Amino acid sequence: MKISTKFVISIFTLSIGAICISEFTTPVHGNGSGAPSGKTGSPGDGANCTQCHSGTPTTQAGLITSTIPGAGYTPGQTYTITASIVSNPTVKFGFEVSPQNTSGTQMGTLVVTNSTETQLVGAGKYITHKSAGTAGTGSRTWTFNWTAPAAGSGAVTFYGAFNKTNNSGTNAGDAIVLSSLTVQENTATSISEENANLNVNVFPNPSSEHFTLSYELMENAKVEARLISLTGQVVKVLMNEEQVAGKNGKRFEIDPSIAKGTYFVSVSVNGVSTTQKILIK
Repeated sequence: MKISTKFVISIFTLSIGAICISEFTTPVHGNGSGAPSGKTGSPGDGANCTQCHSGTPTTQAGLITSTIPGAGYTPGQTYTITASIVSNPTVKFGFEVSPQNTSGTQMGTLVVTNSTETQLVGAGKYITHKSAGTAGTGSRTWTFNWTAPAAGSGAVTFYGAFNKTNNSGTNAGDAIVLSSLTVQENTATSISEENANLNVNVFPNPSSEHFTLSYELMENAKVEARLISLTGQVVKVLMNEEQVAGKNGKRFEIDPSIAKGTYFVSVSVNGVSTTQKILIK
């Protein structure tokens, strides 16, 4: 059967049109339940939310705040981080935040405090919204916790991308705003007079199956101990309990799932921390 050239051209044109429609009609609110990882606009990520939404991102200072003192964070301590955006008459918002160093490595540990509205993605490197955490009338605020990395980690920057949308079902009217917060390590309080009297010791070191943490308290106090990776992630909470004054010691078994390598044991007494390096082999 002979097919006309005009008919073939028409079919070809329709096929190309179908490909274009398929390519460019990705649902613009497909991330309403949370942004994909790596979209904070940080130098390490190299991407932001404009990859899914239209327009050019703007930058605005002050959208990320924290309870970290002006003098800086204390290694191993936990702080509250707040991400907020204001925009009238916006009725729907989204965000993603990640604490990183200049190389894009995650610093410290993100902790979800509102599992209804926020979640971790990217193996815990990023925190973003859930569907229940997007609605707002002119503004939206999310809070979460962050446990600071081990001593010697240096400056940490919280990179964030925020989406302001009118919830129209298209990306028309959407706007992406980038913001960041840089905090320094408070090296002055990493080892205090109180900690100098702790006489913290970890042995045997290197360790393979178990290790003992010994220390001496001048008075009754709450003692927290964590095993922390070199990138500042909390691998395991070893203890968090009240201890009596005097010499104390506690043995910890090493979980076989913990990879061999160098770690920090962070010990905090009444909110002031010191660390000891340990090699697990």
